[in-house]
This record gives sequence, C-alpha cells and structure tokens, in this order.
Amino acid sequence: MSGQLSDSTVRLLRRVSVVAGIILIAASLLANSLGMSISGGLSRNQVMITAGGVTLIIAGILGRRFPRLYRGAALLLLNALVILFVLDLLALVALKILNREQFRILERKREQGNLEMVQSNTVLGRYEPYVIWKANPELSQEGLRVSEDGYRVTPGVSESDSAFTIYLLGGSAMWGAGVEDSCTVATYLNTYLTEATGDSYRILNMGQVAFSSTQELIELSLSLRNGSVPDLVVFYDGFNDVWGAYANGFAGGHHSQAQVAARVEGRSPEFQPQSPLRVLMRSSNTWLLLESIKERMEPDEFDVNRLITYRTMGVDTRNLAEGVVHTYMGNSRVVQALGRSYGFDCIFVWQPSIWLGEKPLTEFERTIYDGGFEAFEGGGDPAFKDLLRTTYGIYEDSIETSPDHYSFSSLFDDTEEEFYCDYSGAHVNARANYVIAEGIADIILEMETFQEANGHR
Repeated sequence: MSGQLSDSTVRLLRRVSVVAGIILIAASLLANSLGMSISGGLSRNQVMITAGGVTLIIAGILGRRFPRLYRGAALLLLNALVILFVLDLLALVALKILNREQFRILERKREQGNLEMVQSNTVLGRYEPYVIWKANPELSQEGLRVSEDGYRVTPGVSESDSAFTIYLLGGSAMWGAGVEDSCTVATYLNTYLTEATGDSYRILNMGQVAFSSTQELIELSLSLRNGSVPDLVVFYDGFNDVWGAYANGFAGGHHSQAQVAARVEGRSPEFQPQSPLRVLMRSSNTWLLLESIKERMEPDEFDVNRLITYRTMGVDTRNLAEGVVHTYMGNSRVVQALGRSYGFDCIFVWQPSIWLGEKPLTEFERTIYDGGFEAFEGGGDPAFKDLLRTTYGIYEDSIETSPDHYSFSSLFDDTEEEFYCDYSGAHVNARANYVIAEGIADIILEMETFQEANGHR
C-alpha cells in the first residue's frame, strides 16, 4: 500500500493551505483596526503571522514540490550557519593577531566590571525605582560580587547588628571599578579601622557606577525608610556631579540624562532596546573585526568640537561650577538633617582626580592626563578640565567654614607611584584605594562621636 497521498487529497490540502494563508495575512494586516494589536504599525507578532501566511500560500501553490523546496532551503540555511560559525572563529583569530590591544581592552572591561562608559555611553545595570539604576547581581563573578540589593560585597566586615555601622556612598570610584572585592575603599577602610581599634565594623558599600550625590541622597533616604539606620555615613563625591553638569549644561543632573529622558518620553528610537538580531551581530567577533578594519582604514580622530557640552550650549563655566557646589551643599544639609533626626553622623569627601593636584605622573598616567580616548572624550576636552578645577576650587573655598566636609584633590601629590588605572581619570588601583581608605579612616578616628561610641562597645 503506497504511503503517497492521492491527487484529490493533495488538491484539497493545497486549497486549504492557500485559504489559511490568506486568512492569516488578512488577520495580521487588519489586527490594528480590529483592536487585536496595540502597536501603531506592524508588530513583531504581526510580521511573524504574515510570514506564516505567505509560507502556507507558497506551500499550497507548489503542492508536491514544496517538501523538496523545504529540504533544499533547510540544507542551505544549515550550511550558511556552519559557514558563519567558521568565519566567526577565524575573525577571533584575526582580531587577536591584527588588533590584540582592542581585544584586550574589551575583555578587561568585561572582567573588571568597568561599565561606566562603554559603547552607547549609557549606564549598564538594572532599573531601580527613584535612583534609576543599580548594579545587577548577574554581574557577579570571581573577585566581583554584587548582592541581591545591588551593592558591591565587602569581605571581612561584621555581620552583627550591634556592630558600629558605616554606610559608604559614591560613584564608581567608591564602588570599586577596576579592582576586586578585596581591594575596594570599603574593604581597606574596614581593615584599617579594625587594626586601629581592635573592634569589628559593619561596613556597607552602597556606591554605584556613575551615581551623583542626589541619587546617593535618595538611596540613603530609601534605606532609612526601610528601617536600616547606620551610625555613620560617608559620601565620596565630586567627579560625577561635575561630569553631569558638563554633559547636561546644568547642575544637579545625572549621568546619561538625555538618553534616559528620551526613553521615558519615547522620542529617540536609537536608544530603544535593539532587536535580538542586531545585538547578536554586534556581539560577534566578525563585527568587532570589521569595526577594527574600518578604524584602521578610516581613523576617527578625536575632535572636541563635535562634543555637545555646557560650553557648546553657551553656559558660563564659573556659574555652572557654583551651581554644582550649591546643589551638593544643599544635598549635604539634607543628609545632616536626616542624621540629626535618625541619630547618625555624616562626613563628605570629594575624591581625587588625575586633573587635580600636583601628583607626579607616570608615563601611563600622562596618557590619561592628555585625554582623547573615545571611551571618555571629556578627558580630552579643556572645557571639562576647566569645569572640574573651577568646581573643586569653589568647593574647597566653601568648606573652610563647613565642618564634616573634606577634599582629597591633593591626596596623591607626594606619590610617584602609579595610582590611576584607566581613561576616566578618576578610577584608581588597589594601592591608591588603600591610601584613600586611610585618609577617610583618619577623619573617622578623630570624630568624638566615633570615639565615644567605640568606648561603650
């Protein structure tokens, strides 16, 4: 008995296939007007349904020839996938040979969690209400652990609720960009205080990549609201508040403000989530190799004139710098008021930067100082350096009569050792983090309230 369908059955199936295809296409095209779709145009589902309808129509027209066509197309697709896989492997080898430095930098970014300025210049992480973003626990790997609360893990701290509790807030420098968990400011501060006093401390590193002081204030407020009250809060800032003003043209803004605003207002498609196919293509070694070849053939010279900054917006440097300091001091007063209400102390420290102070620079640090990196173009813009220095100058003048405020802009002035570790001009290595932690610890140890609290423990 033959397993082949009769001619009459095939004709019936062909008609059914064509009719079903026409129905699917009509349903997908009329979905918007029938209220079956919420998109303004053709959604992804509508496109897939239309494609299915077209396939059914083609199968109905071809009849018995369709299986042969299907097998041929499947074989062609499989061969294409194999060829693409082999090409991607070859591209990986070629990339390591032709442009090993670019490949090494990309891998180091992934390994070290240095996510502040990559690719589209938007902050990477998970969405968090009110503070906009926090570190994603999925970033966790050996030497870099992120808790479920989105905080960098600090090894060796006390877990006791009765231990003296210190919250550390700041941007990526406090978070620990470029170093392992054991080498962050938080870890070294815990070690220094423990060795100096013999007591144990509960230190929480609440720093987040690219956070401004206003986001830190909100983060602290949310923690207090939830019943988590520290004994001492340390804000470690300066650089990110200046950067936000530089990029936005006004004080008080946050990192990637234009991009975040565009997403909320739905007016910049280029910042909407990319299609899976495009993401897959851009993550391939073949794409990276083609980009590398393009850069070699058409070098993209750094040009500060193409940057959109406060200066190109016509904003005065000193006025903007005064606005940054005014905003920061306002935030600090709110923190101090919260401290009086909840019973904790607070100190405010502005971090060092390679464009501040008189540190003798190593050869590598000199390349950072001169700037011009695509990943951090502000480092090559005199307007950014002017704003940074002007803002720090105003802040340092204003804190002469403001207790609990400190500036570390000259902390590294007597150090010939290499401290700065990447293009940002604010991220430092493990040795520098220890020096910073030592400076913060010295301030804490001199606090009367700290001495009294430890005397009663």
